[in-house]
Amino acid sequence: MDDLTIQQIHDRCLSTTQQAIEGFGWDNISVGVLSEADKERLEEGIDHSILNWPWAMNRYRGNADDGILDISLKVIDHDDPGSLHAVILCKYDERREQFSICMLENFISDEETALTGNVLVIALIYSTTFCNIVEFEEVFIQDPIPDAQPRYRSYGFAQVWNDHDKMSAEVRDILEMIRIKVNGVDLDE
Repeated sequence: MDDLTIQQIHDRCLSTTQQAIEGFGWDNISVGVLSEADKERLEEGIDHSILNWPWAMNRYRGNADDGILDISLKVIDHDDPGSLHAVILCKYDERREQFSICMLENFISDEETALTGNVLVIALIYSTTFCNIVEFEEVFIQDPIPDAQPRYRSYGFAQVWNDHDKMSAEVRDILEMIRIKVNGVDLDE
């Protein structure tokens, strides 16, 4: 980890994720962190949200120094660039040696945008980058909703045998599935 702080690792991962998605041609997605105003909006709840953001913002309260890593995704050319477009919350637990994706949601999923179908991929790029830096071999998903579990499985995730509130996958398997899916390889060929 080269004596990097968690904030420095977070910043590096955000930058690497931005570069990676631009490499995919997703140039109109901006990767950043939540502003204080964004956090307040999440604490109050988001209309038409599937997930319980007030609960999440209470449960995952803190900043990078606390191991709480927030990611804001915005569509640059969207009609409402100041609104929340998508959010990813992660937790780095140094003591347990675990990195988890805790929450992710596309708030403009009713529109066809550059985020459509790509929020999970972006979360996985960030997560695998973080895990590579801290030398963790697995990424966890905390409390996966049943409807999303098949999609997570398609990236190599499986239920954790001793904790059914989590799924996990090895970093190398996730990276391989990202390469296959982003390059449009048909696995049935």
